[in-house]
Amino acid sequence: MLAALQSGEGGRRISDLARDLGIPKSSAHQIAATLLHHGVLERDEDTRRYRLGPGLSDIVAHRRNRVDLPALAGPYLEELASAARMTALLGRREGDSVVLAARIPSPDPIDVSAPIGHRLDGRAGVFGKLFAAAMQPADLQGLLSKPLPAFTRKSITSTAAYAEELHRVRTRGYALDIEEYLDGVVAVGAAIRGDDGNVLGALCVIGLAASYSRPALATIGEAVRGAAESLSYDLGFDGSRETQQTVVMPRSRGLE
Repeated sequence: MLAALQSGEGGRRISDLARDLGIPKSSAHQIAATLLHHGVLERDEDTRRYRLGPGLSDIVAHRRNRVDLPALAGPYLEELASAARMTALLGRREGDSVVLAARIPSPDPIDVSAPIGHRLDGRAGVFGKLFAAAMQPADLQGLLSKPLPAFTRKSITSTAAYAEELHRVRTRGYALDIEEYLDGVVAVGAAIRGDDGNVLGALCVIGLAASYSRPALATIGEAVRGAAESLSYDLGFDGSRETQQTVVMPRSRGLE
């Protein structure tokens, strides 16, 4: 019944609902009355049409607050680790840090150490790019007004170059790290969004740079993006709230 009302424009009468569901009108009326009592439905007394009610918001909030993201991400991490032959990680933003919340090791004997609970600088590598790319313009402006850290000699420290990199992340749907956070290590990641469109975390795979060419990483990137999109869909995100951010670069850094 909820699904029927979700797709129906302007609400539905009991007779409409009974016909849609293939049940007697008396049964449709009983179900609707129960949902109305709990605020899940509401009824226009003039037209006697039913529509979704405010009680659904409480149900959504309850589910959002109790989502076990590591458990939901587990099957996707296992599939990515097996397909890419890399270590697969789930990262969540906590303040200025990124915390590794789940990990599936690479099936290859040589693995990159990344223990669960480990904290990374919030601007580090793939995770830093993904969270920055999802920021609101004002927040991103603040981030880009400060010097960017150099974790390795390949780290992007130019504000203009970093802004261009974030644009690429938004365009292709995944981020690359080519030895920008750790020497000899590459990573590919994609953001996970909740039903409200906000980024809840990110899926990432990491491996040794010597084992992966750029074309290979691009192929892996498509797989990681697909996994993140599927997980986001599981969490209720339909893609309609995702927007492209336009960032005006700070002139104080001498950029046009």
